[in-house]
Amino acid sequence: MKKLIAAAVATSVSAIAMADVSITGNANYEYFHKEDSGYNTNYADMEINLSVQGKSGDTGVVANFEIDNHGNGDSALDIEDTYITTKIGDINVKAGNFASGTTALGGEIDQGGRATNKVDLSTTIGGAKVGYAVSSVSATDEGYGTDSAAVYASIPVAGMTLGIKDNTDSYTITGLKGAISGVNFRVENKDNDAANSDALFYQVGTKIGDLSVSYEAIDSDAAGTDSITDVVTEGDSAIFAQEMAVDSTSKGKTGVDGVSQFTVATSIDGTALKLRVGELRGGKVSGTQYKDAGFSRIEASRQLASGAKLTVSYDDYEDTGVTSSGTMSDTQLLEVDLSVKF
Repeated sequence: MKKLIAAAVATSVSAIAMADVSITGNANYEYFHKEDSGYNTNYADMEINLSVQGKSGDTGVVANFEIDNHGNGDSALDIEDTYITTKIGDINVKAGNFASGTTALGGEIDQGGRATNKVDLSTTIGGAKVGYAVSSVSATDEGYGTDSAAVYASIPVAGMTLGIKDNTDSYTITGLKGAISGVNFRVENKDNDAANSDALFYQVGTKIGDLSVSYEAIDSDAAGTDSITDVVTEGDSAIFAQEMAVDSTSKGKTGVDGVSQFTVATSIDGTALKLRVGELRGGKVSGTQYKDAGFSRIEASRQLASGAKLTVSYDDYEDTGVTSSGTMSDTQLLEVDLSVKF
């Protein structure tokens, strides 16, 4: 009997060892102290992200979870990406529920919202990646909605990468990124079929001694329209200290039609330092002109011996949505972020 039990246990352990399953993730605790219009506010956020991945041959499955606990006591479990990847001949298949990030083509302009019933088919032809993606949007309770389809290509050109994405009867995004003589650049233009809704993102940077310097901006073609704040919907960028859009249902900031920023970064004795100074450009909506709003952020981050990373940042920014005859006010925000990857 003991031999039988031992054999059963050994078989179970062997099966577990052979299973290609991994769990990775990250977590961060953020403490904020905010001074706004004479009020002092303290609050905190806790976020844990878990990624469960399984693999069998060329087929993989991914399920990503986000657990939030906000300063007001609200907590939520969000099942984010859930998708499968596989190959059918030379065709790469990705199907399920997933989003594109800000580094993707058009990622600084459009929020990479997760779509249901999404299928992405791609392959490589002569060094160029070409693909077709389709997803259901505005899904009903039955799980069906309007299909949104796009074709795309990523083409190497003289050491650079040319990207094209065309969404049927909606928009075309073109982009070029690379480096020339030590100068890095990324340029992306979204040409919307709808009037007054185009957007251009660009970033250029280089190194000067121990300093990394760059200039980044977004310009939108929305002057004079009420939909000015809906042109750029990405509100969770790692590039801009203040953004045109906010990461919420309402998205845009009132009366903002562009953002520009200078960034300087360096490292001193293992501490990464970054300074960002810029401006949210005020536009005109229904005849009302809004003011420009300046902002700055200084940030220091360091990897600790414990395995965690400590980041401290201080923001000083002016209000948006202030008319030309209005009075600007400043907000100061101190953030302490303790994060870890595992």
